[in-house]
Formats: sequence, C-alpha cells, structure tokens
Amino acid sequence: MAIGTMAVVDPPKEFVPIPETAAPLRLTGWDHIAFSVPNLEEAERWYVDVLGAEVIGRRNWGGSVDPMRPHVDIRIGNQVVSLFLGEANGSANTPHMFHYAFNCRNLDELEQWQGHLRSRGVDLRANGVFHGHPGMGAVSVYFEDPWGTRLEITTWLPDWATAEAEVRGRGGVIMGEDAPPRPAH
Repeated sequence: MAIGTMAVVDPPKEFVPIPETAAPLRLTGWDHIAFSVPNLEEAERWYVDVLGAEVIGRRNWGGSVDPMRPHVDIRIGNQVVSLFLGEANGSANTPHMFHYAFNCRNLDELEQWQGHLRSRGVDLRANGVFHGHPGMGAVSVYFEDPWGTRLEITTWLPDWATAEAEVRGRGGVIMGEDAPPRPAH
C-alpha cells in the first residue's frame, strides 16, 4: 500500500466510517522504539540518571564489537528504547506532534516525576503543569531530552471528569482549550 501524497490534508468534517481490519491477527503492542542521538555515552547517562532507564546492551561501542550500527538498548518499565548514533531528532525537520510517551501508575507518581525532572534541570513544557486530554482520563507532563527529542509521561485516571477535576485543581491546562502556545521547533 503506497501513500499517494506526503502533503498535510485536512480531515473531512462529515462522518467517516471507522475502517475494519483485514489483518489475519492482532499485534500485541510495541517491541521497541528507536531514535538517534549525537552522543551515545551522554545519552545513556542521561536516560539512566534522569528517567531511571536500565542499560540492557551496547552495540559496537563501549567494549562491544558488533556488525550493527553503534547504539545502546535501554529498558524503561517494560519498554525497550534503542538509542542510535546519529543526528538528533530535535532537528528542524521533525514533525510537530512527533514524540514518545512513557507511562506511570498514578498522579502521585506523575507529581514525583515532575519534581524529579525539575530537580535535574529538565526544561518542562508550560513550566511542567499537568496537561489534561479532553474526553479521556489521560494526564501528562511534557519535556525534551537534551537533544530535542520530545517526551511525555502520562498516567490514566478512570474517566475524563476525574482527570479534568485533578488537572484544574492542580493548576494544569486542558489540551486545545487553555494550553499555552507551543514554541516553534
């Protein structure tokens, strides 16, 4: 299946039926995500120190001789992130909504992450206030790694009414409603 155009196309305003799959089975989720960083040693240290990642393997650097491109595999929760040596994702051509989202168990943990990121000097979007996602129970904090990769930590509350009350009660913003303008990238 080839995509005919790479231009941004406004979605139709009228009803469009939700497509049904012809796939013979269902995927179970992500195996890993991969992106590039300009310095593997610094990136490995930052993801371990700031986000609590566990290094699970180095390829073709740091004592490893391997035919693969130089990278480090780290685990964050149950997810694997492969950091490859290369140009940073934060370059000017990165699509606006391109980001990676991690999750935590509850609002108390999200507050702890918010404080931890601040204590590490991480630049949090909108000064780190909680962001509510209209119509769903998701509450998030947004930030970037030192190389400009956009990151998010999200927790899920039972429903939108609970999430909205918690976000507003903590001085947060509702996405699309009262979120401050994003900086141009």
